[in-house]
Amino acid sequence: MFFRYLAGLVDAWLAVARFGRTAWRALPGDLMGLLVMRACAIPGISREVASGSTSAGLVEHPNAGRYLDHASIPIRAQTLGHYVFARERLSPELVEHELEHVRQWARLGPLFLPAYLASSLAALMRRRHPYSANRFEVAARRRAYGPIDAPANSERGIERAAHFIPKP
Repeated sequence: MFFRYLAGLVDAWLAVARFGRTAWRALPGDLMGLLVMRACAIPGISREVASGSTSAGLVEHPNAGRYLDHASIPIRAQTLGHYVFARERLSPELVEHELEHVRQWARLGPLFLPAYLASSLAALMRRRHPYSANRFEVAARRRAYGPIDAPANSERGIERAAHFIPKP
Protein backbone atom coordinates (compact mmCIF):
# COMPACT_ATOMS: atom_id res chain seq x y z
CA MET A 1 0.00 0.00 0.00
CA PHE A 2 2.75 2.43 0.93
CA PHE A 3 4.64 1.82 -2.33
CA ARG A 4 1.50 2.32 -4.40
CA TYR A 5 0.96 5.66 -2.62
CA LEU A 6 4.59 6.59 -3.19
CA ALA A 7 4.35 5.65 -6.88
CA GLY A 8 1.27 7.88 -7.20
CA LEU A 9 3.17 10.81 -5.67
CA VAL A 10 6.09 10.26 -8.02
CA ASP A 11 3.74 10.15 -11.04
CA ALA A 12 2.06 13.36 -9.90
CA TRP A 13 5.40 15.07 -9.37
CA LEU A 14 6.62 14.02 -12.84
CA ALA A 15 3.43 15.34 -14.44
CA VAL A 16 3.86 18.70 -12.69
CA ALA A 17 7.54 18.82 -13.68
CA ARG A 18 6.66 18.04 -17.34
CA PHE A 19 4.04 20.79 -17.38
CA GLY A 20 6.44 23.25 -15.75
CA ARG A 21 9.19 22.46 -18.25
CA THR A 22 6.78 22.91 -21.16
CA ALA A 23 5.41 26.17 -19.75
CA TRP A 24 8.94 27.47 -19.07
CA ARG A 25 10.02 26.80 -22.63
CA ALA A 26 6.87 27.76 -24.52
CA LEU A 27 5.13 30.56 -22.70
CA PRO A 28 7.47 33.57 -23.16
CA GLY A 29 7.82 33.28 -26.94
CA ASP A 30 4.23 32.19 -27.49
CA LEU A 31 2.92 35.08 -25.39
CA MET A 32 5.02 37.53 -27.38
CA GLY A 33 3.66 35.98 -30.59
CA LEU A 34 0.07 36.36 -29.40
CA LEU A 35 0.75 39.98 -28.38
CA VAL A 36 2.21 40.75 -31.82
CA MET A 37 -0.84 39.22 -33.52
CA ARG A 38 -3.13 41.29 -31.35
CA ALA A 39 -1.14 44.54 -31.79
CA CYS A 40 -0.96 44.10 -35.58
CA ALA A 41 -4.65 43.16 -35.94
CA ILE A 42 -3.82 39.74 -37.38
CA PRO A 43 -6.84 37.42 -37.09
CA GLY A 44 -4.80 34.25 -36.46
CA ILE A 45 -2.43 31.76 -38.02
CA SER A 46 -2.75 31.12 -41.74
CA ARG A 47 -1.49 27.51 -41.68
CA GLU A 48 0.26 25.02 -39.47
CA VAL A 49 3.46 23.27 -40.49
CA ALA A 50 5.44 20.43 -38.95
CA SER A 51 8.83 18.85 -39.41
CA GLY A 52 9.60 15.84 -37.29
CA SER A 53 8.32 16.53 -33.79
CA THR A 54 8.39 20.31 -34.29
CA SER A 55 5.28 22.21 -35.32
CA ALA A 56 4.57 25.90 -35.74
CA GLY A 57 1.79 28.24 -36.70
CA LEU A 58 2.62 30.39 -39.72
CA VAL A 59 1.23 33.90 -39.53
CA GLU A 60 1.49 34.94 -43.19
CA HIS A 61 -0.41 38.21 -43.27
CA PRO A 62 0.31 41.66 -44.73
CA ASN A 63 -0.20 43.21 -41.28
CA ALA A 64 2.85 41.28 -40.02
CA GLY A 65 4.84 44.02 -41.75
CA ARG A 66 3.78 46.37 -38.96
CA TYR A 67 5.93 44.29 -36.64
CA LEU A 68 8.69 43.20 -39.04
CA ASP A 69 9.36 46.71 -40.34
CA HIS A 70 10.59 47.90 -36.91
CA ALA A 71 13.81 45.87 -37.18
CA SER A 72 17.11 47.53 -38.02
CA ILE A 73 17.66 45.08 -40.91
CA PRO A 74 15.16 43.84 -43.51
CA ILE A 75 13.36 40.77 -42.20
CA ARG A 76 11.34 38.36 -44.35
CA ALA A 77 10.17 36.25 -41.41
CA GLN A 78 10.66 36.04 -37.66
CA THR A 79 9.88 33.38 -35.08
CA LEU A 80 8.41 34.05 -31.65
CA GLY A 81 7.91 30.81 -29.78
CA HIS A 82 5.77 28.57 -31.96
CA TYR A 83 4.64 31.41 -34.26
CA VAL A 84 6.39 32.43 -37.48
CA PHE A 85 5.53 35.90 -38.77
CA ALA A 86 5.80 36.88 -42.45
CA ARG A 87 4.14 39.38 -44.79
CA GLU A 88 3.54 36.75 -47.49
CA ARG A 89 3.60 33.00 -48.09
CA LEU A 90 7.00 31.49 -47.24
CA SER A 91 9.03 29.13 -49.39
CA PRO A 92 9.55 25.59 -48.07
CA GLU A 93 13.23 26.37 -47.41
CA LEU A 94 12.42 29.46 -45.38
CA VAL A 95 9.77 27.52 -43.45
CA GLU A 96 12.41 24.89 -42.58
CA HIS A 97 14.79 27.71 -41.55
CA GLU A 98 12.16 29.19 -39.23
CA LEU A 99 11.24 25.75 -37.85
CA GLU A 100 14.84 25.47 -36.63
CA HIS A 101 14.25 28.70 -34.68
CA VAL A 102 11.10 27.12 -33.22
CA ARG A 103 13.29 24.21 -32.08
CA GLN A 104 15.76 26.69 -30.57
CA TRP A 105 12.93 28.44 -28.69
CA ALA A 106 11.73 25.05 -27.44
CA ARG A 107 15.19 24.11 -26.18
CA LEU A 108 16.10 27.41 -24.53
CA GLY A 109 12.74 28.93 -23.60
CA PRO A 110 13.09 32.47 -22.22
CA LEU A 111 16.87 32.23 -22.55
CA PHE A 112 16.62 32.11 -26.36
CA LEU A 113 16.50 35.87 -26.97
CA PRO A 114 19.43 36.72 -24.65
CA ALA A 115 21.45 33.85 -26.15
CA TYR A 116 20.60 35.01 -29.69
CA LEU A 117 21.66 38.58 -28.88
CA ALA A 118 24.86 37.31 -27.21
CA SER A 119 25.69 35.34 -30.34
CA SER A 120 25.22 38.46 -32.48
CA LEU A 121 27.40 40.46 -30.09
CA ALA A 122 30.10 37.75 -30.21
CA ALA A 123 30.00 37.91 -34.03
CA LEU A 124 30.42 41.71 -33.91
CA MET A 125 33.36 41.35 -31.55
CA ARG A 126 34.93 38.94 -34.07
CA ARG A 127 34.29 41.63 -36.75
CA ARG A 128 31.73 39.45 -38.49
CA HIS A 129 28.18 40.23 -39.56
CA PRO A 130 25.84 39.96 -36.52
CA TYR A 131 23.17 38.16 -38.55
CA SER A 132 25.02 35.91 -40.97
CA ALA A 133 27.63 34.85 -38.36
CA ASN A 134 25.10 34.35 -35.57
CA ARG A 135 25.31 30.69 -34.47
CA PHE A 136 21.53 30.36 -34.34
CA GLU A 137 21.21 31.63 -37.92
CA VAL A 138 24.03 29.37 -39.10
CA ALA A 139 22.21 26.39 -37.57
CA ALA A 140 18.92 27.44 -39.20
CA ARG A 141 20.55 27.84 -42.63
CA ARG A 142 22.24 24.46 -42.20
CA ARG A 143 18.86 22.89 -41.37
CA ALA A 144 17.25 24.42 -44.47
CA TYR A 145 20.08 24.06 -46.99
CA GLY A 146 22.81 21.85 -45.56
CA PRO A 147 26.32 23.06 -44.56
CA ILE A 148 26.79 26.42 -46.30
CA ASP A 149 28.36 28.68 -43.67
CA ALA A 150 31.98 28.34 -44.79
CA PRO A 151 33.22 30.57 -47.64
CA ALA A 152 35.20 27.60 -48.99
CA ASN A 153 31.94 25.96 -50.06
CA SER A 154 30.73 26.05 -53.64
CA GLU A 155 29.36 29.16 -55.33
CA ARG A 156 25.93 27.56 -55.28
CA GLY A 157 26.07 27.18 -51.49
CA ILE A 158 27.08 30.80 -51.01
CA GLU A 159 24.22 31.93 -53.26
CA ARG A 160 21.77 29.86 -51.22
CA ALA A 161 23.11 31.39 -48.00
CA ALA A 162 22.66 34.87 -49.45
CA HIS A 163 18.93 34.12 -49.61
CA PHE A 164 18.81 34.73 -45.84
CA ILE A 165 21.49 37.41 -45.48
CA PRO A 166 19.99 40.92 -45.63
CA LYS A 167 21.37 43.26 -48.22
CA PRO A 168 23.15 46.37 -46.84
